[in-house]
Amino acid sequence: MTSVRDDRCESPTDSAERLGECLRRCREAAGLSLSGLARRVNYSRGYLSKVETGRAPGNVQLARRCDDALATDGILARLAQAQLGDSRPSRAAQPSDRTRDPATGWPRQPGPDEAMPQRRPDDPLHQGELPIGSATAVAFMLALDEAHNALRAVARTNRSPAARRDPANGTLDHAGVYAIRERLLALGTVPLVTAAEVAFLRLVAIRDAIRAGAGLAEADYHRVYHPFAEALWLFRMAVRVELGQPPLTPDALGRADWSDRERCRDCGEPYQPSE
Repeated sequence: MTSVRDDRCESPTDSAERLGECLRRCREAAGLSLSGLARRVNYSRGYLSKVETGRAPGNVQLARRCDDALATDGILARLAQAQLGDSRPSRAAQPSDRTRDPATGWPRQPGPDEAMPQRRPDDPLHQGELPIGSATAVAFMLALDEAHNALRAVARTNRSPAARRDPANGTLDHAGVYAIRERLLALGTVPLVTAAEVAFLRLVAIRDAIRAGAGLAEADYHRVYHPFAEALWLFRMAVRVELGQPPLTPDALGRADWSDRERCRDCGEPYQPSE
């Protein structure tokens, strides 16, 4: 592949946005779609889209793979390295246990002989300060929600079940659900993984119903949607507990339960939360 260069990518200012902009320009100059680049670098299309639009910061490992795929002479990796430097407080105010792994962009966790820095409970969290398991759980929670919205878009079409199959199957992958799930299975605590897996399996049930032809106003969809809504809320509560936040109840948010059924125009019968 011919080398792709863009002089606007060379100055690493505003690097979080610049990395995404530069990646998009280089990808387009190489004539690649997001899906085509995703296949080459083994990242999901949804995640690459978030990096390009500045909704996800990216990381050095991704940048290096994109440099290789796009023949960009290391421009993207240099921007990613600059991004890590921009997001990290100065060393004078930053203990060593907050530095990041340069290969992945994840915060490095303290070693067994390193004390966690003390902080007030009401101090704001800064970028990269969530424990790695909790950060992965939050990413998985967002990916589940994104995949569900994409499945709803498939359900709004008038396609036959056969024509829905591939779009429905692709929603979870494009949202990064499978990749983030693997990280969470390795990095999350047992309560987080347990709650996440229930929500994941209920999302799969929605995918199967929509793939089979269920519409958003039909009982076949609502039969699987409301258990998913409940499981997603319980997963959110597990994340709150993991982060030391006080528990929430449905009543505190003006809800009858976590299922969303009381707000549903298509469901009239009482809903029994699952055990």
